[in-house]
Amino acid sequence: MNPMPVVMYLMGLEAAHELLEPLGFRKVPHPQGVGSSLYLGEEAVLHSTGLWYRGVLYHRPKERFYRAPLPPYPPEVHPEAEPLPFPEGLAHFRPFLLVYEEEVRRLRGEGRGRHLKRLPPGARRHVRDWKAFFGGEGEEA
Repeated sequence: MNPMPVVMYLMGLEAAHELLEPLGFRKVPHPQGVGSSLYLGEEAVLHSTGLWYRGVLYHRPKERFYRAPLPPYPPEVHPEAEPLPFPEGLAHFRPFLLVYEEEVRRLRGEGRGRHLKRLPPGARRHVRDWKAFFGGEGEEA
């Protein structure tokens, strides 16, 4: 099960629609000037290439989880990062992602239904995993 391509795409939509700030993130330029901005949350850091939460990094290009300190920030991975089994990394992120999705629902006043219908092919193939991970959430329009 890998819901992360959908998670990352949807978080990118929130960034594009300037919804991450109301969700508790602060937008800052990437310290190395690499790609998109960083979004700093209380316990999470988002970049287009990765999501870090409480000591664990999901690295989007490799679709892997690592136990890793910050900095460096994505797209870099700390040289002493420890690869984690995918289920372990996903379990670590689960509480954060469940709260995040609930906050998005509250802020938008709707589920993910219409956004899930417009995913790019790379994320679309993971919609079933996303729905299973969130317990079928987002099916309504």
